[in-house]
This record gives sequence, C-alpha cells and structure tokens, in this order.
Amino acid sequence: MKVYEQGILIESNIYFHTPSEQAKNLFLHLICTGHYVCDSTYAVKRNRYDSFLLLYVIKGSGYVYQAETRVSLVEGSLLLLDCYQSHAYGTSEGWEIIWAHFDGKMARPYYEAIAKEGSFIVEQGVYSPHHSLQKIYNLFHETSTVKEPSVNKYLTNLLTDFFSSPHETEQANSHKIDELLAYINEHIQEPLPLETLADRVCLSPYYFIRTFKQETGYTPHEYVILTRVNAAKFYLRTTTLPIKEVVYRCGFSSECSFWTTFKKYTTHTPLAYRNMTEPL
Repeated sequence: MKVYEQGILIESNIYFHTPSEQAKNLFLHLICTGHYVCDSTYAVKRNRYDSFLLLYVIKGSGYVYQAETRVSLVEGSLLLLDCYQSHAYGTSEGWEIIWAHFDGKMARPYYEAIAKEGSFIVEQGVYSPHHSLQKIYNLFHETSTVKEPSVNKYLTNLLTDFFSSPHETEQANSHKIDELLAYINEHIQEPLPLETLADRVCLSPYYFIRTFKQETGYTPHEYVILTRVNAAKFYLRTTTLPIKEVVYRCGFSSECSFWTTFKKYTTHTPLAYRNMTEPL
C-alpha cells in the first residue's frame, strides 16, 4: 500500500502482517516491511515501537542515533535497531531503503548476541541483505500468499550477516563473482541485463557493480561486451559460420550492433578481421 508521510515519495510502499500463532511460537515473524524512496526531510523519532528493525540502504545515505550519538548509514549499510527503546533515524540528503520490522521469541537473544559482537551496523560488503529483504518484501508486493517459514529463513540469514567477518564476506563475494564469470561465458548468447547478474550473486545492482569491477577490473557491461567480442573473434578466425550466425551465438542484438561494437574494440570490421592473413 502507498505511504503518505513527510519525506516519503510516491513510488514507496509499505505492507503489514499479522503473524499466526505458529509463527509467534516458532519463528522470527514479520510485523511490516517497506521499500521507501525518500527526500531530505525524511526522519523517524519514536519512544517505542515494539519490534526490531532491519534496514538496508540501497542508495544514498542517512543516519541513526545510538546512545545519543549520531552514526552515519552509507549506501550498502545494514542496520539492526531495537525499537523497544527510544530511537531515531533518517536522511538529510535523500535515500532509497528497504526494511522490515520483526519480532519473535528468538529476536531478543539474537539482538543480545549481536550486541556482544560490538556492532549493529554492517557496512559495504555484506553478501545477502538486499537480496533477503527484497525476498521478504516481494512476498507481499508480488504474491498473495505469505509463507511464514520463508520469512523466518530470510530474517535468520540477515541476522547471521552480523556475525560474518569482513574477510569472510570478501571471500564469499569473490567466490560468487568467479561463478558468475563462468555463467556469463556459458550463456553469452542470451541477454545478460545488469539486474539478472546482480540477482544471481544476491547483491544490489549498485554494490554489485563496485564488487565486480574490484574483482575483474571491468564493469559488468564492459566484461559482457568483451566476452562477446572475444567469442566473435574465435568464430570468425576458426569457423566459416555466416556473420548472422556469429551475431546470434555471441548474443549481439543485431548485425548493426555487432559491426559497430566489433570495430570499436578491434579497429577492424568482422569481415576484415576474418580475412586478415598476417598474425594478430
């Protein structure tokens, strides 16, 4: 449903959930979830809202007050907040966030265990929070049936992120990018939009681009194009396939696009490249 509050823009949505008795007794359960796009006037200040909050910053930046100290929330930050206590957060520049208020018999023990780890904010490099929060949100936004065991699983995954060291996170991201490179090479003839690639590694598009470039030296778009050009070079030099077939096998949208892209990256037209006799 739409939200009509100061600082929350029209494209934002919020959904509420009344948990079953089984969910109350067994699971971490959802109270409400939302996807907000906010301007610089968005601010929340409450004495109490009986729940815990998980909030992920998709884009932009904001702040949260912890023990009367203002702490920054940057793009890629995951926040865990005890809303049984007085709390305040918001943005002075504008941001896009996805969040979930939750509770359950294990919510407080999780919170206290995370408190012993020393931080309720994980920044830049958490592997799964956007993906998991998006899954929770989509159960309301895109489907008519809310599966409470699935909500519990996603919430548990999110809380587990607070126990992961930065080194473990970097290793997980690196491993997933390696798997993605193999996927790109195996599916080069198919459309490979950014959102699809980011979803495969459970990262937001914004963080995915940075992580991918850090691992490969290229943006995802650059890497896909270079992979397609390199595949085309192979087919042109080692087969007699017609140009139309090369275009299809390498995933280019049209012959015109293929010719333009190929010449940009090789300085040769596809036919000139195929007919060259001197070593390349």
